[in-house]
Amino acid sequence: MKKKYTFKTLLVDIVFDFVGCGLYGFALNSFIVPNGFATGGISGIALVVNYLTKLPIGTINFLINIPLVIIAFKILGRTFMLKSVKTLIFLTLAIDYYTQPLPDYVGDPVLAALCAGVLVGAGLGTVFVRGSSTGGADFVTMSVQKLRPHFSIGTLTIAFDYSVLALSGVVFGNINATLYGAVAMYLAGVIMDKIMYGRAKGKLMLVVTTKGEEVANSIFEACERGCSVADIRGGFKGEQRQLVISAVSKNQLYKARRAAHDADEASFTMVTTTEDVFGEGFTDPRDA
Repeated sequence: MKKKYTFKTLLVDIVFDFVGCGLYGFALNSFIVPNGFATGGISGIALVVNYLTKLPIGTINFLINIPLVIIAFKILGRTFMLKSVKTLIFLTLAIDYYTQPLPDYVGDPVLAALCAGVLVGAGLGTVFVRGSSTGGADFVTMSVQKLRPHFSIGTLTIAFDYSVLALSGVVFGNINATLYGAVAMYLAGVIMDKIMYGRAKGKLMLVVTTKGEEVANSIFEACERGCSVADIRGGFKGEQRQLVISAVSKNQLYKARRAAHDADEASFTMVTTTEDVFGEGFTDPRDA
């Protein structure tokens, strides 16, 4: 059943948009523009146009996005597009108005690039966790990926961003602008991933054993995590075994691993990192 979009959800989305776009606007107005950094995506194109015409960056960004919204509307769906347009309006207001009075930083360019990357990543991550987007390259790459699922959306985004970054460096006539912009973009991606995925990361433990029920009960007693037990057959000798599967948090891993070994010293345990874990004891899928 599709979750109803309530007024409370709208208010939460607006708060996240205000904060996320504010962080992005702060990075742009206080660190990127004063230090003459280049950047990627549609915002990079907006910076180039601003450099040549002195028109407001937020307004340029919004105008460039209008045809992209029209093109992508049918492909990406009405709900996502409407949420993204709402975010795009907040981004325009943030860049051109409510982050403009904030002071500029024109000190160490390396420090400026690092601060810009952290702020941009935090801003975009704050927007993306609510299922929205700041538009621009996202509309292009997500539309292409939906029409051509075998294309990597990450590869498309990187190719577009760094093409714009290179163009910006040529227009600005400063290689340092490109290099510092690349540092900021890379750090922004790292921070964004941490916000979107790092908070939900857990561990998936797979235990091959002849004592499936005992291992499952031992793990539950040690850290109150449920397990699934499946019958399997060894590929070498063809012997019957059980596979115990349990999702645990990083803090519970040691207890769970020790509990499995205590229940069956001959067991074989594999541990892998999961990007997202939804359900009881982890992230509520309704909040993802």
